[in-house]
Amino acid sequence: MTLSSRPWLAAGLLVLGCAGCRAAPGPEVEAARLASLRKIYDDLHGRLEKAVAQDPLAQRVSADRGQVVVAIRSGLIEELAGTVTQRYLDRVSIDLTSIEARDEGAIHKDTFLGRMKVGEWAIDVDITDLRISLEAGKPRVSLRADDRVEIELPVDVKESEGRVGIRFSWDSKSLAKLVCKDFDLTRDLRGRVLPQRHVLSGALRVGSVGDSLTLTPLFPDRKIPLKVDLTPSSWEIVEAALRTQNTADRCGTLMKPDNLVARLRELAAKGVKVGIPESIFRVVRLPAHLEQAVKIGDRTVNLTVKSERLTVLPQSLWTSVSAHVRELAPSAPP
Repeated sequence: MTLSSRPWLAAGLLVLGCAGCRAAPGPEVEAARLASLRKIYDDLHGRLEKAVAQDPLAQRVSADRGQVVVAIRSGLIEELAGTVTQRYLDRVSIDLTSIEARDEGAIHKDTFLGRMKVGEWAIDVDITDLRISLEAGKPRVSLRADDRVEIELPVDVKESEGRVGIRFSWDSKSLAKLVCKDFDLTRDLRGRVLPQRHVLSGALRVGSVGDSLTLTPLFPDRKIPLKVDLTPSSWEIVEAALRTQNTADRCGTLMKPDNLVARLRELAAKGVKVGIPESIFRVVRLPAHLEQAVKIGDRTVNLTVKSERLTVLPQSLWTSVSAHVRELAPSAPP
């Protein structure tokens, strides 16, 4: 049996085969659809331009010379800056040898000739062998300037003990020299650094040098007032040494040893300024260059992305990059 002998069967098969077919739209329908899409496009483009005109950040991005602009939220930048800063003072040991502190004063008395200076006293403290251990806490980070991330870094000082030299001197003046003798006492004692916390304030300057993103620490004031003290046994030695001068011929009555001990305790409570070495604050370099080779057929295309500009804003950090595409020589057949 052939289809030509059964024309009704051929027609039926043709209808069944095209049951899911749809007629192609005519030119008028296609033109109307394109016009509708263009209207939607023009509307969205107009809304975008209006939004960009009202957004300072978007205007800066649009004016950038880079081909690609990438924005990073402030949270990630703050976490990165905080981690870098915290590592600066993470378990750092500093030698305090040769640090000195001094306090001095004069004593005046009323005499039959009027009020006169009867003597001058001085206390010198010299740390001869003492080390401290520092440990950084969680820093407080904020993005504020165009190229800086502001940092407040808490620093914990661990308690430690070492050798401290103390020198007391008394120099009699005017008529007191006739009845009082000068004296000079030096004692080698045990001192200690008290556990304490300080906050260093500074910033990280964010920059782009070559193919690297740089974080440069800016901490102009790297000194902390270190609170020190003597051990209880050393305080006893100091008090005993001053009592030996508490006689009429040595002017102990004039200078009052108890007052000198009190001044020494005030000096210890005030602390000594200790500078954190600048070498600890190092410039950190992070890679900011991406090069990726993509194979297309039998050819390899090399894509190079290089940073052009980097800006820090309160809400984000954004960088622009330029992309370069270079076709490499065809690869050898497998």
